[in-house]
Amino acid sequence: MIQGLLLLLMSVIFWSWHVIINDESTLRPELTGPSMAFLKSTVKFECKLSESPSPVTFELIKGNDEVLATKNYPITFPLKVRKGSEGEYFCRVTARNHTSTSNPVHLQVVIPVLGASLVPEPSPPVIYEGAGFNLSCETKMGTHLKYSWYHNKQKVTSPSPLHHFVGNTLTVDRAVERHAGRYSCEAQNKVGNNTRVSSSMPVTVVVKKYLSAPRLSFTLFHNGSGYYANISCRLSYGSPPVMFQLLLNDKRVDMQQVDLLEAWFSQPVTVGLDMGTVQCIAKNDIQQLFSNSVDLEVVPVTGTAHVQVEYLHKADSVVAAALLQCMITMGTFPIYSWSFNDSTIPLEANSPTFIQHNQVLVLTHLRPGNLGFYSCRVRDSFNSNSSWVESEKVLVKMPDLTTSFNSTSIATTHVVVDLATSFNSTSTDTTHVVVDFHMIPIEVVAVVFCCFLFVMTVGGACCLFWSINPEPLTTDNNHHIHCRERINTENYHAMPEALFKSDIEEMETVIMEVEV
Repeated sequence: MIQGLLLLLMSVIFWSWHVIINDESTLRPELTGPSMAFLKSTVKFECKLSESPSPVTFELIKGNDEVLATKNYPITFPLKVRKGSEGEYFCRVTARNHTSTSNPVHLQVVIPVLGASLVPEPSPPVIYEGAGFNLSCETKMGTHLKYSWYHNKQKVTSPSPLHHFVGNTLTVDRAVERHAGRYSCEAQNKVGNNTRVSSSMPVTVVVKKYLSAPRLSFTLFHNGSGYYANISCRLSYGSPPVMFQLLLNDKRVDMQQVDLLEAWFSQPVTVGLDMGTVQCIAKNDIQQLFSNSVDLEVVPVTGTAHVQVEYLHKADSVVAAALLQCMITMGTFPIYSWSFNDSTIPLEANSPTFIQHNQVLVLTHLRPGNLGFYSCRVRDSFNSNSSWVESEKVLVKMPDLTTSFNSTSIATTHVVVDLATSFNSTSTDTTHVVVDFHMIPIEVVAVVFCCFLFVMTVGGACCLFWSINPEPLTTDNNHHIHCRERINTENYHAMPEALFKSDIEEMETVIMEVEV
């Protein structure tokens, strides 16, 4: 009887222990919910078990001990997101006095972006080349933001060769002209498939160029009552607006502020009379630059005119072209006219065989058809009634080859090409043609080198003889011979350079003096 009771008691204890272990093994709650949520949105947390023994109590807990809901079945808990809703959430399950806690879910509250604006530094964003600037994308509200940048409506990629980004700031260290334009930014935050975006208004960044030194020149015109100088003060580059001032004999006589790089001033002049010196000033907010000074004097064409002819050669000494220049004694605004064999060449007329530009006439191909007599005439361009000053006729012919070999100035073929290019340009400036290709014939170089070598040999022999026998030598006639040597080291070091000069400098040679 007693053994039966013991067996029954042991059975009860065994099955009770088995049920407890089984219940504990099934208490594995799982909490699901969002990790991020927009402020004022509604989210859901769900706490459930794979097996639900009875009775079971479910609790949704925020943080350590804040119980948000308690139910006797799996919880689906809706939550209105507020600023204080951010934190960790748990699900706690209790069954038959046994408690188990779920995995945590951390909820981040995302404030929707609103009110994006672009804040430049400096403000206003007007800078000069070489300076830097910053653009900050500010928002009235918003968290977990990402930024996009646009320059002239084109999205700026990162990394960019022109810009770099740190947080909500776009930075340019050394601005150039291509950094100028309209900038805007876009701030956004995203939760799941829901994206909030706020775009700023565009901000225009101005990158100015520094002003170049102004250049002053003037032309002449007649308004019916007298002559006036039309004075131009011009900049090659820079950013307007620019303040221009005109000075006459260092006194300001006029001033203009224009949105251009050139200003024009008018001053009365008398032909043949020096009116003084004019100069202009170009100013902006950080620069003040002075132009060149020009004498405000109009000299009429007077004196004589003559034609200067220069033959241009290729490297092989073959004549390539002829350069004719009409030279006058004086005249500020001359106009030129060329004649060939007593026939006038139309002004600014060009052909495959010649090019003319003001006082210069280039015969690009010497052939029988353009060989002959050339002359020029000059008068004042501002007075059509002024008299022409005519030059003597000059014969242009095919030069003798022996003459070309003895010439000390040889121009290569590309000189003619450069002349043709410059003459065909539309510039009104006076063309200055300089032929500076100087070469020495090889025969001259050889003779000079031989003389130099002979001088050095004789001088060296004298020095050697004097060092061996420094005492005077006595001849049969009791004549004392003294050998002296003088070497000019300056000429010696300059000799290689002198070989390439047209005028051969005289070299100091060894002097032998004989005393009787």
